Amino acid sequence: MIDAGTGLNQLSLAQMHQVRHVFLTHSHMDHIAALPTFLSNQYGSEHLPVTVYAQAHTLEKLQNNIFNGDIWPELSSMTEGPEPILKFRKIHPGECIELEGLEIKAFAVEHSVPTVGYSVKNQGKHFVFAADTIAGKQLTEQLNRLGHIDTLMLECAFPDELLHVAEKTKHMTPALLQSALNSLEQQPAELWVTHLKPSNEKALRATLAANPPHKNTVVL
Repeated sequence: MIDAGTGLNQLSLAQMHQVRHVFLTHSHMDHIAALPTFLSNQYGSEHLPVTVYAQAHTLEKLQNNIFNGDIWPELSSMTEGPEPILKFRKIHPGECIELEGLEIKAFAVEHSVPTVGYSVKNQGKHFVFAADTIAGKQLTEQLNRLGHIDTLMLECAFPDELLHVAEKTKHMTPALLQSALNSLEQQPAELWVTHLKPSNEKALRATLAANPPHKNTVVL
């Protein structure tokens, strides 16, 4: 599973117990909000421990500010039988992890805090999630290094008229999203657009429907 936002709470307890690995992109609340309760719900699971993968900066913020005994229990020191509930695993940009038939590679992207996207290969298919980021040289270079991409997931948080906000917070607008795609040496087979801010969602969906950035665009 990539990230642990509020959508994670939509899973049933049985579904939560099937999740053994969580890859975090960065430390912002909308990407970690459900992690504490999700991990606490792992008591009684047959699939412990749950391993949380993240960069050093993200792990530091989690351990110091969330799992600190005041905001939430320090779950990595707690056990359910012989196994701990939680393990933290530090990852580095460029690192590749082979896991249950998946090849997962972290790559650095530009955001307001240290952030990684993830490339996931499985049975000849290639999925890439670029996380929260902005169009620019770094994103272009990282995506071009990954070669052919079957499904590329990019964010689009703000409408074009809020470009100044997008640039300050390191997020995408429809125009920036189009610019990012145009800069690629190879186009993905499919584009998924995510992270539409709720206050901007209606306007963004209208813009993306009127001017799809890719011939196979899915707005999530």
